[in-house]
Amino acid sequence: MTMSDASNTARLVELARDSTLPLHEQHAAFAQLVEQSQHLVFGLAVASLRDVEDAKDVSQEAYSTAWLRLRQLRDARAFSAWLRTIVATQCNRQRRQPRASELLEFRESVEANTRGVDYHSLVATALASLPQGERDVIVLFYFLGYTQRDIARLLRLKAGTVGKRLHSGRLRVRRSLPPSVRGEFVRLSPSRKFIECVRLGLFDEYVGVYRFERRPDLVVSIAREGDFLVSEGGTQRNVLLSVRDESLLTSNYDGEGRFRRNRRGRVTHFVYYEFGRRLGIARKTDSGAARMLIDRPASHPGTRPA
Repeated sequence: MTMSDASNTARLVELARDSTLPLHEQHAAFAQLVEQSQHLVFGLAVASLRDVEDAKDVSQEAYSTAWLRLRQLRDARAFSAWLRTIVATQCNRQRRQPRASELLEFRESVEANTRGVDYHSLVATALASLPQGERDVIVLFYFLGYTQRDIARLLRLKAGTVGKRLHSGRLRVRRSLPPSVRGEFVRLSPSRKFIECVRLGLFDEYVGVYRFERRPDLVVSIAREGDFLVSEGGTQRNVLLSVRDESLLTSNYDGEGRFRRNRRGRVTHFVYYEFGRRLGIARKTDSGAARMLIDRPASHPGTRPA
């Protein structure tokens, strides 16, 4: 942490615990402290506990404790070190608590051959082994839902650096996972809000057939299948989701399409990115075909396209 970072943190601490300020202003200052430190808190917790869900619980408890005891912190500049101590204490408490898996140890031993592996524990162990820089961006991107632009701003990194760390970190994690669960890593699901928007037809303007300008043989179609928006291109098929306007992400979180409009406001192109690196522009080619793609029957009724 640089001197300017420490100074800004101290300023936010003082605002967050200033009882003369309105409560919403204190909350706003503390929210900024959370934003600046949550990747470190979650990273420490997952490295200590080797369990993603336990790490999430500990992170929430740590921030609750920090908020309640903020006025006990003598030196506002020591907030980060103080918060690390709280996380360590919460992790120790978490380890002492009997977990559901331990209470059901006998049952699990009987079902061990049919239950498969503990996916979250495997991912947590893999995350703990990452270099700090890669772990920070992986946690922010895949587990806390930040965009690459947000991460670059938060960590004061170049966008290209964030993309490279995401790429290398993801490869390290996937290589350390057994083949049986490797494909599930960083696979995300559309939010309920996004699904509802798809159901209402609010994303139908993106539906259509797109052809890459420099590779006219490469065609990507976007279709609505039930409550899901799905893309197909070459041999790849992805459920799509969104975290910001004019952008759709693939469910494995590798790719992003940023859409462009003409003067009439109609979608005409999307620019395709992988890990922040621009790979090409695809032009929407046939509005007639686009209408036929809307409400296409799902390949597997009752299940999410994969």
